[in-house]
Amino acid sequence: MLKRVLTVVVGLPIVILLVHLGGLFVLLLCGVMALLGLRELYIALAGKHEPIHLLGYAFTVVYFTFLYLFNFGYELLIVLTLFIIIAQASLVAFFKSLKLEECIKMVYGVLYVPFLLSFVVVVRMHELGQVYVWLIFASAFGCDTFAYIVGVNFGKHRLTESPSPKKSVEGIFGGVFGAALMGGLYAFSMFRFTDLVEASFIPFAIMVCAVAAIFCIVGDMAASAIKRQSGIKDFGSIFPGHGGVLDRIDSIVLAAPVVFLTVWVVL
Repeated sequence: MLKRVLTVVVGLPIVILLVHLGGLFVLLLCGVMALLGLRELYIALAGKHEPIHLLGYAFTVVYFTFLYLFNFGYELLIVLTLFIIIAQASLVAFFKSLKLEECIKMVYGVLYVPFLLSFVVVVRMHELGQVYVWLIFASAFGCDTFAYIVGVNFGKHRLTESPSPKKSVEGIFGGVFGAALMGGLYAFSMFRFTDLVEASFIPFAIMVCAVAAIFCIVGDMAASAIKRQSGIKDFGSIFPGHGGVLDRIDSIVLAAPVVFLTVWVVL
């Protein structure tokens, strides 16, 4: 417990500061987290480092570089297209030594970790990104916290057929409620103490965080499924008491694109 608390006390202020500063700072934060999380996923899926994994790391660096240089423009689509083409070409060039499943895992890892996590940067780049980006973290933190509290104290209907059999139906509803509550409190404080948003932002934030919470739960359970099928307890141990990078961002990687899409569609 002490290790968990110390990790939060030291790490949380750094994350808050870098996300608040935005620009290159949040891009570097997400880029480093993406590379570390991708490494953890590759080891979990393959059991060891494979030469083809270098292509995934290289794409991550190039993708985040282009994201910084061109924002969320068509240039990123070009990079992604070239990545798929190179992956296909690798199957041809190394068909005697490169297995199809290794190539598929490499591509899956890139789409799962760096690509989805990059939407934190994309949301932060918005004109009001300094406001919207915290909806991602409010939904993830609120969902995880309230799902645990409600599940432990009131959870009676367990999801025994899911990758997370300890989770309960009550915990899921508690997580959605908690995310909506966190979003509402955050929006109210922004309206009350700043001039960045109107009162209409409060119900909007509640709606966004509630929707994102559903995908936070999916993200958490998907990560559990990967760990169960890989026979591991945690993705890593980089965060004492918390596990690896993927153990911490499994909710965020799905919440980020959902918040982006919701903001884009509604606004």
